[in-house]
Amino acid sequence: MRRGRGEAGSITGLLIGSVLLLAAFVGLAVDGTRLFIARRDLQALADSAALAGASSIDESRYRTSGGLEVVIDPAAARFAAAGVVSTSGWPPDGVGRVEVSARRVTVRLERPVHLTLLGLTGLGPQTIGATATADPVLDRKSTRLNSSHLVISYAVFCLKKK
Repeated sequence: MRRGRGEAGSITGLLIGSVLLLAAFVGLAVDGTRLFIARRDLQALADSAALAGASSIDESRYRTSGGLEVVIDPAAARFAAAGVVSTSGWPPDGVGRVEVSARRVTVRLERPVHLTLLGLTGLGPQTIGATATADPVLDRKSTRLNSSHLVISYAVFCLKKK
């Protein structure tokens, strides 16, 4: 069987293209998993910080109201939330904000994630973010603050290029 002109080496180009496509999928799988895990860990950290902040109630107001008024102590809430974040191994290039009102603590965290395989293509670090809000809830049956009933609401997953 005789080959026509120009067909020699055509399989080489197809093989190289297939290998590059496979490498792109592997890079996407590895770095996608890395981003997903980092986002999950960041959300858990934001949840913990918000819960710690919402647990910092103004005890004097709580006691003087006979256990009927639950108000967050802003300074103690910020300190508690920052303490949770700082003891977690928070990266120096991460950004965090704690917003405190009388009845709510919101923690917003952002940090870059450096890509492994897709970083080789020139794609820089991707910034992920997480937000958690916690409110202290008063157990109306016993008129006591029940810290196990803190309510957490989640923010939508956000991923943006830095």
